This record gives sequence, C-alpha cells and structure tokens, in this order.
Amino acid sequence: MKKNPFYLKEIPVDAPFCDREKELADLISYARSNSNVVLFSPRRYGKTSLTKRVQNTLKSDGTLTAYCDIFGVTSVEEIAGRIAKSIYAVTQKNEGLFQKAINFITSFRPVLSPSPEGGVSVSVQTAFKTDGLKILEDTMESLERFIDDVAVSVHVAFDEFQEIAEVDNSIGIEGVLRQYIQKIQCSFFFIGSRRRILLNIFNDRKRPFFQSALNYELKPLPHKDLILFITSQFKRAGKHISEENASKICQSVSNHPYYMQKFCFFLFEEVDKEVTQNDIVETNAVVIESERVVFESILQGLTTKQIVMLSALAKEPTAKVYSASYMAQHHLGSTGGIQQSLDTLSKQDLIEKNYKTGVWFVVDPIFKNWLIEMSL
Repeated sequence: MKKNPFYLKEIPVDAPFCDREKELADLISYARSNSNVVLFSPRRYGKTSLTKRVQNTLKSDGTLTAYCDIFGVTSVEEIAGRIAKSIYAVTQKNEGLFQKAINFITSFRPVLSPSPEGGVSVSVQTAFKTDGLKILEDTMESLERFIDDVAVSVHVAFDEFQEIAEVDNSIGIEGVLRQYIQKIQCSFFFIGSRRRILLNIFNDRKRPFFQSALNYELKPLPHKDLILFITSQFKRAGKHISEENASKICQSVSNHPYYMQKFCFFLFEEVDKEVTQNDIVETNAVVIESERVVFESILQGLTTKQIVMLSALAKEPTAKVYSASYMAQHHLGSTGGIQQSLDTLSKQDLIEKNYKTGVWFVVDPIFKNWLIEMSL
C-alpha cells in the first residue's frame, strides 16, 4: 500500500494541491509586477503553503525569494533581525549574493551552523548596539541598497505580519517599514490570520500602511473540487472513498483546507480499502479530540461571559444577538456585556460577522463542533 497522501504538516511545494489555480496565478502575476499584497484568511487555510508555491515558481524564473516569519516577535530589534536573517538565509548558498548581503546589511552578522536536517541553519547577531527604531531603519535602508544592487528580481513575504501591532511603538515600526517598502523595487506579501488586526494596519486612514497594498482574501475551497481531490487522493494511494462520504467530510469541516487534510490523514490510516460511513463518524471524533488541548487553552484566556457568547454562536449562529428571545435562551446577560464579548471574540478571530447576512458565527468549524459537543 502506498504512503498516506494527506499531510498534518505544511504541504510540500511539490505535493498535490487542491484547486487554488486562480489564486496561484493571481499572486504570481502580482509578484512579477512588483505589487504589494495583503493575503488574509482564517487560521490554517493554506496561506503559507500557497505563498511558498508562489515563491517556488518565482525562484524557477530567477527571482530571489525571501520568507520572513514575524510570528512571536517581541521587540523592534527582533523584527529587524528577522528581516536580516531572511535575506542571509536565501542568499547563503550563492557565494556572490551572500557576500553582497553581508556587505550591505551591516546592522547584523550572519551565523551559520549545521541544522538537524543536515543542511545549514542561519541565525543573526547584532553588529553594534543602537536603540530600537534606529536598527530597523538601518536594516531597511540596507535592504533597499542590496535590492537595488542585485541584478535579479526580488520577492519578500512577511508571514504573520499583524504581530508587529503587538510590539511597543507599533505605529512607529509601521512608519519605518512603510517609508522604505514604498521605495524598494520589489514585491512584498503581508500574510496573516488575525484578519481584523492585519486589515486595520492597511485600511485605517490613520495608519502608515493605509491603502499601500492590494487586499487578497483566501476563501474556502470549492466543495466540488474538494470532493474530487479527496476521492482522487485515496484512489492514487490504493484505497477508495465514495463521493458521498467525501462530501460528508467536506461538510463536517466546512471545506476548511487544514482540517480536510487532517481528517483524511487519520481516515486513511484507519481504513484498509473502502471507507464506510462508520469510519467517517469515528474519524470525526478523533479529529475533534486531537484539537481538544488547543481549544481548552483558548477558553482559558476568555471570561465566562465570552465563553457563553461563543457557545451560543456555535449552537445557533444569528444576526439577532440582541433579541430578547436569543439573549434569554442562551443566558447572555446585558446588551453591554454582549457588545464587549463580540468585540473581544472578533478581535481574536474566534467569531466573524457575515456582512451580507449580518449573521455572527464561530470561524473555526472544528472548534464549533467541539463547543457543541461539550455543551459549553
């Protein structure tokens, strides 16, 4: 029997990818035209995998592609260091480009060491002491000079870019980044899953990045394409699943890319040849249980009122959260408390409002199922 064709980790750039042909073509076109793009969606929709496929295509055309992960940064110095590291990492295999990066990016020194995978790991050390925004300015100015000097196209992806909003003097950081990014002749992608925070950075008139990039939303996978992908992957690996059962999986995970992969990974491991309806039910329970620790940690950071609001929307999405009957049925308390809960939960991207229908709902489909199952 062939190996499991589904993935729990990030999908390799050469692995089968469900749909996204239009998105891939759009983003490659934007990158080649030096456009800046804000790529956003709920968590684990495949933004990073898609971006790396974009960069893999660009790389085959000779473009220098830098990937800078901003997740978890705590200071402006760390942001500058991550930017410098991304350039050193992408150039270290090309002696000429690597030496240019060292010559131009003088605020940090690269440190190369063996990686556990057998390759080379790149980290950075500060080259001199200076205060916060100054080291970011030096790094961005160095990046501008480096990109101007190299004779190739350059693409830079900032993953989890909204994290800069959590750092002290975030507006100052945004100002420095915008000052240089608007001048640098390359394409920048700003990627994030905390959509409200990310979109505020680029759509608030009072913020430095206002209207400086194209907003590009990554939407759920099309239901029919997802069914075809699931059935074909099972068939390719020597097992069978009916379109009806594949559809049930899609419905269970609301066409969520990550949960589809996870569900099918567990399902493929359990069945011998033919997927049954009972296999679907049992695997659904396994998927929910696999996320339990994550979901419990989310609740630990919420107040009782916020948990009650979250549970109510999981059981009954509605546009009428302030109706007397809904408030009474779900024990929501005062309208002021409801408004505070909605604000907090939406800032954390746990809930979302459909602006066509006005309906509030829980974003994560498995989290929703878990909340219902727990009757919280």
